[in-house]
Amino acid sequence: MLYIRSFLSNLVFYFFLIGSILVAPFTFILPRTVMFWMIKFQSIHALINLKYLVNLNVEFRGTENIPKFKKYLIASKHQSLAEAMFLNYIIDKPSIVAKRELLYIPIVGLCFKKANFIYVNRTKGETPIETLVRTSKTSMNKDPRPLLIFPEGTRTPIGEKRRYKYGITALYTGLNVPCLPVAVNAGYFWPRRKFLRYPGTMVIEFLKPIEPGLTGDEFSKLLEDTIENKSDELLLEAQNQSTEKLN
Repeated sequence: MLYIRSFLSNLVFYFFLIGSILVAPFTFILPRTVMFWMIKFQSIHALINLKYLVNLNVEFRGTENIPKFKKYLIASKHQSLAEAMFLNYIIDKPSIVAKRELLYIPIVGLCFKKANFIYVNRTKGETPIETLVRTSKTSMNKDPRPLLIFPEGTRTPIGEKRRYKYGITALYTGLNVPCLPVAVNAGYFWPRRKFLRYPGTMVIEFLKPIEPGLTGDEFSKLLEDTIENKSDELLLEAQNQSTEKLN
């Protein structure tokens, strides 16, 4: 039954995703808010899909920690596609620090460009980190929105640890804005590069913001400890939840 439910879930998910990609070119001449709505729609149909086809609910905790203003960083644990998708559901129009390679994906790259996501193209005389900070600062001043970054740089399977990239620390010190840490256990239910989707309650938890003013080293250690410790707790919670269902 798990295989059948997972198959149906994947089928429906990619049906809506591909359909949205085919429709997207018609929105390029429309206001940018239409593109934001299309991005959020991916979260909405995935939430419904997982709940009714896989019996997987998504719980958002700590939403009271989300700043009410627009200029702040979001640093999220990255275990699966789920975080990138569902953070767009709960956060209002975040910009995202994305891999440059995504720009070359037909239609998708243009959608992300219209949404004003951040890509790092090295500028003459600057390091990639310097370009990232300068581009992000310019974007945040012209178009005040939260900036989402995944400090690990790529999806990390549960049980593995990856040192956080320096980019998040450079942004924290360079932009001088608060950083909202996000812990997850998404990889337990929606594994990286896996077909199966597991029932239960996926948790995405917003932790207390780290205010500006710390040194780079202080911030880096606090951020990594905060996200990793809470994500470990959420993973244990998910494992206990599965054990209880078996007993």
